[in-house]
Amino acid sequence: MKHFICLIGIILVALSSSFAQTGYKDELGREISREYFEKQILEGPYFGIPDGTGGKMLVHRMPVGLLDNPEIFFEKIGNKGAFQEGKMLLVIYYPGKDECNSSGQGNNANSFQKEHKTLLKWASKFKATEPVYLYANPSGLEKYQGKILWQQDPENIFEKQFFRYPYPCGSFVVIHPNGTFRGILGGYPLSQVEVAMKKLRKGE
Repeated sequence: MKHFICLIGIILVALSSSFAQTGYKDELGREISREYFEKQILEGPYFGIPDGTGGKMLVHRMPVGLLDNPEIFFEKIGNKGAFQEGKMLLVIYYPGKDECNSSGQGNNANSFQKEHKTLLKWASKFKATEPVYLYANPSGLEKYQGKILWQQDPENIFEKQFFRYPYPCGSFVVIHPNGTFRGILGGYPLSQVEVAMKKLRKGE
């Protein structure tokens, strides 16, 4: 009888455990409900991505943080001088061709050139490098030939640190020489680049 009761207990624990596993996790890897998961995507600055175990996980779209060795990111793109001069590094990141960046305004090279001029103005204002355009996959960049120079992410260092998942459209990050950084993953209003620069300078 005791063995039977014990067995029932084990089954109940296993069942409760399986019911508790929703397949959805927050950005810290904690189990959350599907309702909460979907609400964060709809109302908050989050993406939902595969977690590698058959479930899904939230990723915050506006990463901020502090790098241990910011200089290496300047070095990898051949701009160590900017680091020594105290300039911030502005990186625009292209993940590869997707539905977002291959249609509509996201596919307009002339519009992108206008945005480039705006970025140059902000870079000068906030003491940053000219925008560095990096890609993970060059497919779809043919339209920029002769207009905007795109470079391959050196040793995938930026992807590994900031852009680990295939965020749609494109992303950006601004890195201060002191190691602080701000960015947005996926599509973003251009004005947010200026906001990131301003906040990083304000936090010096």
